[in-house]
Amino acid sequence: MQLAVFDLLKRDAIPMTDAGLVDLLLKAERILRARTVDEVVTRFSACIEAFGYGTCLITRLPAPDVGNWQTYILANRWPGEWFERYNSAGHYRHDPCVAQCRRTTEPFLWHDIDSANYDKLAEIVMGEASEFGLRQGICIPLHAPFLPPITVTAAGDEVDTSPIARQSVSILSRSALSATMRFGARPAQEAEAGLSHREAEILKWAAAGKTAWEISVILSVSQHTVLTHVRNAKQKLAATNIVHAVVEGLRRHEIEL
Repeated sequence: MQLAVFDLLKRDAIPMTDAGLVDLLLKAERILRARTVDEVVTRFSACIEAFGYGTCLITRLPAPDVGNWQTYILANRWPGEWFERYNSAGHYRHDPCVAQCRRTTEPFLWHDIDSANYDKLAEIVMGEASEFGLRQGICIPLHAPFLPPITVTAAGDEVDTSPIARQSVSILSRSALSATMRFGARPAQEAEAGLSHREAEILKWAAAGKTAWEISVILSVSQHTVLTHVRNAKQKLAATNIVHAVVEGLRRHEIEL
């Protein structure tokens, strides 16, 4: 999941001076050497301040219909008032940056998204972010098979959008993400909410190719009950569909075939 900083520099061909490259490498290394998640975010925040980014968030991106998306946050340095407003207004489901992170593996600046494609709710999200001082930002998404995407987001009032700044922040973000994941940081929902006996049983039958109706007959319950357990299992496992849920259940040793 982690790319070496040197490989990223070589791949993106950043036109830096030797001194600039050395400085970036040292900053990335300092982030990677942090001893706690809080220290990772503190060091990362200090590095990106030079580019105008005053706030950041590292989080998984569960399905839009997941009720408490914030339980998937790995590290949070968003302004408290904005975080409260974002959650109370249900902005997660309509955030165009979240949607873009699902579609791409490439880092992007917020203004890279064509605002002409915003619906009314997306316009509200971005408009209110600007009101809270998050007028410009960058997202660095990371995708892995059968897992929700993870993204590092940084934002500020006036940020440096030059290619060097963009790639530097991207590299520092990947270092912050790698360091955070090294500590085993994972969402509270994933850490605490295990499958019930019935949910695991239903997933095992689904893995065997049984439909919801067939499972309801086998277990002598209603099809509605089966679908409810499937929905609950998907939410606990941050899965987008039943196949994803089975894979996650196996990965976490919640079910056995």
